Amino acid sequence: MSEVETIECRPTKWFYLRAGAMVLMFGVFLVLFLKDWKVGWPKKNEVYYTYKAFEEAEKKFVEHEDRKATAEDWEAFAQAQVTGFPDGEGILPPGVDSSTRWPAILHDYAGYKQAQQEESKMTPPLWVSYTDERGWSSSIPKKSYEAAKIQEQLYYGIGSGVLLLITGFFLVRTSRRTMKVDGEAYYAPDGKRILFSSICRIDVRKWGTKGLAYLYYREDGSSEESATKSKVDGMVYGQFKQEEGAPAEALFQRILDNFKGELIELEEDEGEDPEKPGGEEAAEEDRLKE
Repeated sequence: MSEVETIECRPTKWFYLRAGAMVLMFGVFLVLFLKDWKVGWPKKNEVYYTYKAFEEAEKKFVEHEDRKATAEDWEAFAQAQVTGFPDGEGILPPGVDSSTRWPAILHDYAGYKQAQQEESKMTPPLWVSYTDERGWSSSIPKKSYEAAKIQEQLYYGIGSGVLLLITGFFLVRTSRRTMKVDGEAYYAPDGKRILFSSICRIDVRKWGTKGLAYLYYREDGSSEESATKSKVDGMVYGQFKQEEGAPAEALFQRILDNFKGELIELEEDEGEDPEKPGGEEAAEEDRLKE
């Protein structure tokens, strides 16, 4: 082997920041979706249907007063009313079911009548007092959530967890890889040793803008037409910081200095990778997989 200095490019801060942001994003999604499925949306349903009971109580109390019924009549009526929670697994928090009665605060005739006269008309009587006792927001709940919608949060959480595992896998895998060159060959991140003499074509159209180049090399005596492709990714490995010696540029220049085949350069109409559709977006998606 030639006594030429080996240039080795390790994963860059750019890669770690990008991959770390994805891990964080999927992790946050995982927590939020599972929280909504298990706690958040069932609790919102409890608040929503309880509020509807307070609205119904306000309506029934007006009818009670119009009939000139007694305080005992109201208290007996209120104690017999159910809140109207729906049936279904996971729709409500544990311990809350469809047989739950109106809150006790609605049973007291004198207290309800006083609240009707003194409190704001923006919400039903005693709603603010009740929500303060429960530690809820006194704002008017806008909607409820069906069982199917709540279950979707579990599926989204599982999907986020899968993406988190995949991203974490590529993060760990890439962190253990390098790309390098010596005097005879390029060593791809997957460990493949590609002799300079076997490289027959290099696509450099994305090198100047995205730090991506593609090497086409003959393997095991194959023809140039059936050449295998390998990627040089200077953004993920090495980077181009001058203060650090621009290791990715130095590595790629070593390859070019030892290359005698066809060089595919940028033309007036900026083309895509001939064997990989998708342009810039596809190139970005591939980076974590290298």
